[in-house]
Amino acid sequence: MSFDGCLVSSETPGGISMPRRSRSKRLERAIDRFKEELTAFIESKGATAGRFYEHKIETPAGLLHISINEGWIATRFEDVGAGNAFTKSCGVPCNPYSGKWNFHYPIDSVTSIDPRHVIADFGYYLGRLLEWESIESVFG
Repeated sequence: MSFDGCLVSSETPGGISMPRRSRSKRLERAIDRFKEELTAFIESKGATAGRFYEHKIETPAGLLHISINEGWIATRFEDVGAGNAFTKSCGVPCNPYSGKWNFHYPIDSVTSIDPRHVIADFGYYLGRLLEWESIESVFG
């Protein structure tokens, strides 16, 4: 794993000083671009402002809550049962108890959080979700 920047010290909650690497301005700009472009992408798919998560989008599996974070996308199905049914069918299961379905992208380089790659990955699963037909909707 590579890091941009120099070694600095940070204090943990217990007061222990731990070394960490600061981020370069280039990496900080890439993180900002990651958030901006992913937000624009989900809004283009119909996401609107949410309450607990930054966004929400109606899907065939019910409401999906979405937040774009530094290097990861947090999502959670409001209808956990429908979320489980969909995610099992696509091969990337959500948490069967909470409905959380998160996507992680390491922040170790500008390339690893390139929005084009992340949109291709997350967009694939979001696209499948938006097109999904549950057994109940097909057979009543």
